[in-house]
Amino acid sequence: MRGLDRRLLLAGLGAGAATAALPAAAQELAAPDAIQPVQLLANLFTRVGAAVTINGRGPFVFVIDTGAGATAVSDTLAAQLELPAREPVLVHGITTATRTESVAVDRLLLSGLGFRDLHCPVLPAANLGADGLLGLDVLGRFRLGFDVVRRSASLSIRGVRILMGGADMTTGTRLPRGGLRSVRGRFGQLILTQVTVEGVPTAAFIDSGAQYSIGNTALQQSVTARRNEGGRLARAVPLYGVTGQSLSADLARVSDLRFGASRLGPTPLLFADLHCFQTLELADSPALLIGADLLGRFRHVVLDFPNGTVTFNGLRRQTTRTIEDELRR
Repeated sequence: MRGLDRRLLLAGLGAGAATAALPAAAQELAAPDAIQPVQLLANLFTRVGAAVTINGRGPFVFVIDTGAGATAVSDTLAAQLELPAREPVLVHGITTATRTESVAVDRLLLSGLGFRDLHCPVLPAANLGADGLLGLDVLGRFRLGFDVVRRSASLSIRGVRILMGGADMTTGTRLPRGGLRSVRGRFGQLILTQVTVEGVPTAAFIDSGAQYSIGNTALQQSVTARRNEGGRLARAVPLYGVTGQSLSADLARVSDLRFGASRLGPTPLLFADLHCFQTLELADSPALLIGADLLGRFRHVVLDFPNGTVTFNGLRRQTTRTIEDELRR
């Protein structure tokens, strides 16, 4: 059986690397009339990407990755731009933590927002499928909105809103305030506390860089225990991560999945003991990594990092390919 997208997971960086990147990444808001739209990747909720410039060169395509603790660059881009080397950093992959090379980025520009003095791990371009990743050191201070239908995204801070993509997210301004409550994870992720899988209360976090959603073994066992038939939930599926690691996951269809008041109904999920569940201290109780397949079920998704809430709006019928569809190909 062939494997899935090799960019399924970058769970976050080690504490030293994450804290080194955060304080130095100061943003510079450009004048509103100087901001230009940034073209997103063609399939928004398979890979969510935007164009950036690095040290005045580019544009380059970086994946918007809410599962990554810090911004990363590909090995080919680091070599092309001759970025200065820094000390190695610890990257938490799908099976274990791996020490990797890192480089200094003097200035990253994203649609009118400038970020300086970034300390970025270097990852294989063949595994990333892009020039780099935008992590929580850049994203974690904003209100990050995705408009699935219009294939655009935006960042907002202190009343200034930066559009990424060719369509104006005017509908986004009418999204209800509030959203699902969350707590901050170890590397800045928003951990949702109002998610249930077949009635099982589940801690969940959004990884917009992951193509598919993955539950941990504790969730798999809890769901299995509630089913009359018991036994094994699913067949094995191989997964690959950005550092080249791999592991086997179980594919299952759960009968009921809810994000707050939003009921997604029967949904295919993967189950595996990802290293990120250990890293985020979510391994011992039911937990779910929410990937692009589930984000694509909504018209709008807003991650409000300053206020610690996530809003899912406009639930729609399944319109994107599921993991079951991919495995039938």
